[in-house]
Amino acid sequence: MRHTLTSLATAYDLERVKRAPAGGRDFMARAAAYEERLSERPDLRHWSPIDDADPGEDGPTRVLDADLDAWTRLADGPNRGAWRMARFNRPGQEEQPGGALTWRELAYHYGPLTDDSHAGH
Repeated sequence: MRHTLTSLATAYDLERVKRAPAGGRDFMARAAAYEERLSERPDLRHWSPIDDADPGEDGPTRVLDADLDAWTRLADGPNRGAWRMARFNRPGQEEQPGGALTWRELAYHYGPLTDDSHAGH
């Protein structure tokens, strides 16, 4: 599924994002990636960067962020219900993805998000 979704990097190349004022280009790219994903994969659930209401236990167990990196919901332990990047081992990445984030933090800092719970099924 990853290759069929618009990433944040791809969204920056869209004309409507290029025309946005420099100060608003990042948010415009995130919004454009969300809109593109809605049209590319209407069969999947998507959340914009401002969709901060946690979908809870009935929500996804795995999502793809703006860069198409996978995040998984922690099912147990002290951070149960929080989100952690599935494969955080890239040097030079900021420290935050190594820790557990709330849904609100994940959506705001790394959105748009797309349900990837059934990847490979």
